[in-house]
Amino acid sequence: MKDDISHEEYRSKLANVADLAVSYINTGNGYFRMRDAFNQLAEQCGANKGINDEATIGRRKLLAQSVCIECISRLSNHSNDRLQGELYVIAEDNSPRRGRHR
Repeated sequence: MKDDISHEEYRSKLANVADLAVSYINTGNGYFRMRDAFNQLAEQCGANKGINDEATIGRRKLLAQSVCIECISRLSNHSNDRLQGELYVIAEDNSPRRGRHR
């Protein structure tokens, strides 16, 4: 498949999403960049390919947990819990995007 990514690419993109997430939690800016990066990673790593909506959301939540694990050393427990909540909201919003994509 063309959209499959290697493990190295996955780790790099996961680290990028984690960096954006830490920046968002610490500054309050960059939510949409984090969301877009998370959604792009979910698409590229196959998290959006569940057999139904429930399975897809479950896969996206697992990806959100992976991002939180990457951020553990850089955030307090409270901040990491807040990040997990924000990422779960993004994970549960699996609707197709409309409008202009960059």
